[in-house]
Amino acid sequence: MSDLIYPTPKVTVRDAATLALLRDGPWGLEVLLLRRHPGHVFAANAYVFPGGACDAADVDALPPDTHDPSGDTRFRVAAIRECFEEAGLLAATRGALPAEPDRKRLRDALNASRLDWATFLAESGLSMAIDELVFFADWTTPAGAPKRYATRFYAARAPSDQVAEADGSETVSARWVRPAEALIEAGAGRRHLMRPTRESLRTLAGFVDVASALAGLAASCR
Repeated sequence: MSDLIYPTPKVTVRDAATLALLRDGPWGLEVLLLRRHPGHVFAANAYVFPGGACDAADVDALPPDTHDPSGDTRFRVAAIRECFEEAGLLAATRGALPAEPDRKRLRDALNASRLDWATFLAESGLSMAIDELVFFADWTTPAGAPKRYATRFYAARAPSDQVAEADGSETVSARWVRPAEALIEAGAGRRHLMRPTRESLRTLAGFVDVASALAGLAASCR
């Protein structure tokens, strides 16, 4: 998952998910990138898509009769949850959004582990539309890294009625950028990208809008 060679001992590989949120900007396709906190052990200062480790309690947020032919439901739930925790965006959800002050209060409670995802959805009157996420890649952090993740990458259309905001802890900034622009900035040394993010941006740079990107990503993984 990185170009670095790590000297640290073997660590457990955790399941994780990340979500590339896409929108149609004035000059073409844009994707949301968050900058990781510079004090983190893993991926400090890197620009990433919202994401993180799967939580064993995530499946409690789904109806017991949820059909899961792909076997990746918990990854999809983690991607949606982490997107809200890190970027403040409720993507791939159905129902009336809570008012902004309530969303902030509930997000803070989630990030402080005072609230679990299932309770958040119940209190908010929301349900997840996990079928709106398009799987397009998976990456595993190389041996020797201080933390290791087996991460599934998804893409989805960004909600148009919400504003992305970094959480100030895991992430310190949020910016919409054209994939090709992010790659140019990385090549000039102005933006740190890990290999999975860089390769994902190269793929996304080949699409002109959200509709073609989601269709193309879905077709490539059939």
